[in-house]
Amino acid sequence: MMKTLAILTGPQGSGNHLWSKIFSLHEDVFGWKSLLDNYWEAHRYSEPFAACWRDLELLSQFDFSSHDHYFTSISVPLGIQSKGTKWCPDIKEFGLKAQSLGMKVKICVIGRDQTILKNQQTRIREESTIRHFYDALKGIQEAFPCPTYLSYELLYLYKQEYLKSLDLGFPIAWYDKRVNEILERDANAKYINYVKENPLDDGNKTGVPFMWDPNHPDASKPLTKDTDHAYDEGSSGNCCP
Repeated sequence: MMKTLAILTGPQGSGNHLWSKIFSLHEDVFGWKSLLDNYWEAHRYSEPFAACWRDLELLSQFDFSSHDHYFTSISVPLGIQSKGTKWCPDIKEFGLKAQSLGMKVKICVIGRDQTILKNQQTRIREESTIRHFYDALKGIQEAFPCPTYLSYELLYLYKQEYLKSLDLGFPIAWYDKRVNEILERDANAKYINYVKENPLDDGNKTGVPFMWDPNHPDASKPLTKDTDHAYDEGSSGNCCP
Protein backbone atom coordinates (compact mmCIF):
# COMPACT_ATOMS: atom_id res chain seq x y z
CA MET A 1 0.00 0.00 0.00
CA MET A 2 1.37 3.43 -0.96
CA LYS A 3 1.70 5.75 2.02
CA THR A 4 -0.22 9.03 1.92
CA LEU A 5 0.94 12.50 2.88
CA ALA A 6 -1.75 15.17 3.04
CA ILE A 7 -0.53 18.75 2.91
CA LEU A 8 -2.93 21.14 4.60
CA THR A 9 -2.33 24.72 3.55
CA GLY A 10 -4.03 28.07 3.16
CA PRO A 11 -3.72 31.78 3.95
CA GLN A 12 -2.59 32.90 7.39
CA GLY A 13 -5.46 32.72 9.85
CA SER A 14 -7.65 30.39 7.78
CA GLY A 15 -7.76 27.57 10.33
CA ASN A 16 -4.56 25.51 10.15
CA HIS A 17 -4.62 24.78 13.86
CA LEU A 18 -8.33 23.96 13.81
CA TRP A 19 -8.06 21.48 10.95
CA SER A 20 -4.84 20.02 12.36
CA LYS A 21 -6.69 19.12 15.54
CA ILE A 22 -9.53 17.52 13.60
CA PHE A 23 -7.22 15.43 11.41
CA SER A 24 -5.00 14.41 14.34
CA LEU A 25 -7.87 12.69 16.14
CA HIS A 26 -7.65 9.42 14.22
CA GLU A 27 -5.13 6.99 15.69
CA ASP A 28 -4.13 5.73 12.24
CA VAL A 29 -3.05 9.20 11.11
CA PHE A 30 0.34 10.67 11.97
CA GLY A 31 -0.36 14.33 12.59
CA TRP A 32 0.09 17.19 15.02
CA LYS A 33 -0.86 15.11 18.07
CA SER A 34 0.56 17.49 20.71
CA LEU A 35 -1.90 20.15 19.55
CA LEU A 36 -4.72 18.03 20.98
CA ASP A 37 -3.41 18.80 24.47
CA ASN A 38 -3.16 22.55 23.94
CA TYR A 39 -5.46 25.17 22.49
CA TRP A 40 -2.61 26.63 20.43
CA GLU A 41 1.05 25.91 19.74
CA ALA A 42 3.64 27.64 17.56
CA HIS A 43 4.12 25.83 14.26
CA ARG A 44 7.87 26.33 14.23
CA TYR A 45 8.33 24.57 17.57
CA SER A 46 5.99 21.59 17.54
CA GLU A 47 4.49 20.80 14.11
CA PRO A 48 6.11 17.42 13.24
CA PHE A 49 7.33 18.54 9.80
CA ALA A 50 8.37 22.08 10.79
CA ALA A 51 12.09 21.47 10.20
CA CYS A 52 11.37 19.82 6.84
CA TRP A 53 9.52 22.90 5.64
CA ARG A 54 12.67 24.93 6.23
CA ASP A 55 14.93 22.32 4.61
CA LEU A 56 13.24 20.02 2.11
CA GLU A 57 16.17 17.60 2.15
CA LEU A 58 15.20 16.64 5.72
CA LEU A 59 12.17 14.88 4.27
CA SER A 60 14.53 12.16 3.06
CA GLN A 61 15.47 11.50 6.68
CA PHE A 62 11.92 11.59 8.06
CA ASP A 63 10.70 8.31 9.55
CA PHE A 64 7.63 7.26 7.57
CA SER A 65 7.58 3.73 8.98
CA SER A 66 5.05 4.10 11.81
CA HIS A 67 1.87 4.91 9.85
CA ASP A 68 0.31 4.65 6.41
CA HIS A 69 -1.27 8.11 6.62
CA TYR A 70 0.52 11.38 7.40
CA PHE A 71 -0.44 15.00 7.22
CA THR A 72 1.35 18.28 7.68
CA SER A 73 -0.03 21.76 8.06
CA ILE A 74 1.41 25.13 7.09
CA SER A 75 0.17 28.55 6.03
CA VAL A 76 1.53 30.88 3.36
CA PRO A 77 3.20 33.12 4.31
CA LEU A 78 4.54 32.60 7.83
CA GLY A 79 5.82 35.31 10.13
CA ILE A 80 5.66 39.11 10.20
CA GLN A 81 7.48 41.44 7.85
CA SER A 82 8.42 44.09 10.45
CA LYS A 83 10.01 41.46 12.68
CA GLY A 84 12.02 39.98 9.85
CA THR A 85 10.34 36.59 10.17
CA LYS A 86 8.09 36.60 7.11
CA TRP A 87 8.75 33.86 4.55
CA CYS A 88 6.75 31.79 2.06
CA PRO A 89 6.99 27.99 2.31
CA ASP A 90 7.20 26.28 -1.09
CA ILE A 91 4.18 23.97 -1.09
CA LYS A 92 4.79 22.76 -4.64
CA GLU A 93 8.41 21.72 -4.05
CA PHE A 94 7.56 20.13 -0.69
CA GLY A 95 4.88 18.02 -2.34
CA LEU A 96 7.14 17.03 -5.23
CA LYS A 97 9.90 16.05 -2.80
CA ALA A 98 7.50 13.84 -0.84
CA GLN A 99 6.27 12.34 -4.11
CA SER A 100 9.84 11.48 -5.11
CA LEU A 101 10.12 9.52 -1.85
CA GLY A 102 7.22 7.31 -2.90
CA MET A 103 4.46 9.15 -1.03
CA LYS A 104 1.01 9.73 -2.48
CA VAL A 105 0.51 13.45 -2.00
CA LYS A 106 -2.88 15.02 -1.31
CA ILE A 107 -3.24 18.82 -1.24
CA CYS A 108 -5.97 20.29 1.00
CA VAL A 109 -6.58 24.03 0.67
CA ILE A 110 -8.37 25.58 3.62
CA GLY A 111 -10.40 28.77 3.45
CA ARG A 112 -12.25 31.24 5.64
CA ASP A 113 -14.41 34.32 5.09
CA GLN A 114 -12.29 36.81 3.11
CA THR A 115 -13.24 39.83 5.23
CA ILE A 116 -12.39 38.03 8.46
CA LEU A 117 -9.09 36.91 6.94
CA LYS A 118 -8.21 40.48 5.99
CA ASN A 119 -9.06 41.80 9.46
CA GLN A 120 -7.23 39.01 11.26
CA GLN A 121 -4.12 39.28 9.12
CA THR A 122 -4.01 43.07 9.46
CA ARG A 123 -4.31 42.81 13.24
CA ILE A 124 -1.67 40.12 13.74
CA ARG A 125 0.51 40.32 10.61
CA GLU A 126 0.21 44.11 10.15
CA GLU A 127 -1.00 43.67 6.54
CA SER A 128 -3.28 41.55 4.41
CA THR A 129 -1.11 38.66 3.21
CA ILE A 130 -3.57 36.61 1.19
CA ARG A 131 -1.90 37.72 -2.06
CA HIS A 132 1.06 35.51 -1.17
CA PHE A 133 -1.15 32.45 -0.96
CA TYR A 134 -2.76 33.25 -4.31
CA ASP A 135 0.73 33.20 -5.80
CA ALA A 136 1.54 29.89 -4.09
CA LEU A 137 -1.72 28.35 -5.26
CA LYS A 138 -0.76 28.84 -8.91
CA GLY A 139 2.36 26.73 -8.40
CA ILE A 140 0.50 24.12 -6.39
CA GLN A 141 -2.06 23.60 -9.12
CA GLU A 142 0.65 23.19 -11.74
CA ALA A 143 2.02 20.14 -9.94
CA PHE A 144 -1.12 18.93 -8.17
CA PRO A 145 -4.24 19.83 -10.17
CA CYS A 146 -7.63 19.98 -8.46
CA PRO A 147 -6.70 20.19 -4.77
CA THR A 148 -9.50 19.63 -2.26
CA TYR A 149 -10.90 22.84 -0.79
CA LEU A 150 -11.98 22.77 2.85
CA SER A 151 -14.31 25.34 4.38
CA TYR A 152 -13.93 26.79 7.88
CA GLU A 153 -17.56 27.90 7.86
CA LEU A 154 -18.98 24.56 6.67
CA LEU A 155 -17.00 22.74 9.36
CA TYR A 156 -18.60 24.83 12.09
CA LEU A 157 -22.05 24.76 10.51
CA TYR A 158 -22.38 21.02 9.80
CA LYS A 159 -19.64 19.56 12.05
CA GLN A 160 -19.66 15.74 11.90
CA GLU A 161 -21.88 15.63 8.82
CA TYR A 162 -19.40 17.75 6.89
CA LEU A 163 -16.47 15.61 8.05
CA LYS A 164 -18.28 12.44 6.98
CA SER A 165 -18.67 13.87 3.48
CA LEU A 166 -14.93 14.37 2.97
CA ASP A 167 -12.95 11.87 0.92
CA LEU A 168 -9.32 12.84 1.43
CA GLY A 169 -7.59 9.48 1.15
CA PHE A 170 -7.02 9.11 4.87
CA PRO A 171 -9.36 8.29 7.79
CA ILE A 172 -11.12 11.08 9.69
CA ALA A 173 -12.40 10.47 13.23
CA TRP A 174 -15.66 12.37 12.73
CA TYR A 175 -17.24 10.27 15.48
CA ASP A 176 -14.73 11.28 18.17
CA LYS A 177 -16.40 13.17 21.02
CA ARG A 178 -13.56 15.67 20.95
CA VAL A 179 -14.90 17.04 17.66
CA ASN A 180 -17.64 18.87 19.58
CA GLU A 181 -15.09 20.15 22.09
CA ILE A 182 -12.84 21.48 19.32
CA LEU A 183 -15.79 23.18 17.61
CA GLU A 184 -17.42 24.45 20.78
CA ARG A 185 -16.57 28.11 20.17
CA ASP A 186 -16.55 29.60 16.69
CA ALA A 187 -13.64 32.03 16.46
CA ASN A 188 -15.53 33.91 13.73
CA ALA A 189 -18.03 35.18 16.30
CA LYS A 190 -15.76 37.96 17.57
CA TYR A 191 -15.61 39.48 14.08
CA ILE A 192 -19.37 39.57 13.52
CA ASN A 193 -21.83 42.21 14.75
CA TYR A 194 -25.62 42.04 14.64
CA VAL A 195 -27.22 44.04 11.81
CA LYS A 196 -30.47 45.59 12.98
CA GLU A 197 -31.77 46.31 9.48
CA ASN A 198 -30.69 46.20 5.86
CA PRO A 199 -32.16 47.74 2.68
CA LEU A 200 -32.81 44.27 1.27
CA ASP A 201 -35.12 43.49 4.20
CA ASP A 202 -37.89 45.36 2.36
CA GLY A 203 -37.54 43.02 -0.59
CA ASN A 204 -37.68 39.90 1.54
CA LYS A 205 -40.82 41.12 3.32
CA THR A 206 -42.73 42.49 0.34
CA GLY A 207 -41.34 40.99 -2.85
CA VAL A 208 -40.00 44.35 -4.09
CA PRO A 209 -37.53 43.76 -6.95
CA PHE A 210 -34.10 45.36 -6.69
CA MET A 211 -32.55 46.34 -10.02
CA TRP A 212 -29.33 47.48 -8.36
CA ASP A 213 -27.42 46.74 -5.18
CA PRO A 214 -28.98 48.83 -2.38
CA ASN A 215 -25.96 48.07 -0.16
CA HIS A 216 -23.60 49.87 -2.52
CA PRO A 217 -22.55 53.28 -1.16
CA ASP A 218 -23.16 54.89 -4.56
CA ALA A 219 -26.74 53.67 -4.81
CA SER A 220 -28.79 56.79 -5.48
CA LYS A 221 -31.93 55.59 -7.22
CA PRO A 222 -35.11 55.41 -5.13
CA LEU A 223 -36.41 51.95 -4.32
CA THR A 224 -39.61 50.97 -6.11
CA LYS A 225 -42.59 50.20 -3.93
CA ASP A 226 -44.44 48.12 -6.51
CA THR A 227 -45.09 44.74 -4.88
CA ASP A 228 -46.68 41.37 -5.47
CA HIS A 229 -49.75 42.29 -3.45
CA ALA A 230 -51.39 45.61 -2.62
CA TYR A 231 -51.58 44.57 1.03
CA ASP A 232 -47.82 43.97 1.39
CA GLU A 233 -46.15 45.98 4.11
CA GLY A 234 -44.83 49.24 2.66
CA SER A 235 -46.77 48.87 -0.56
CA SER A 236 -47.85 51.93 -2.52
CA GLY A 237 -50.93 50.00 -3.59
CA ASN A 238 -49.63 49.61 -7.14
CA CYS A 239 -49.25 45.89 -7.77
CA CYS A 240 -46.80 44.46 -10.23
CA PRO A 241 -48.55 42.89 -13.29
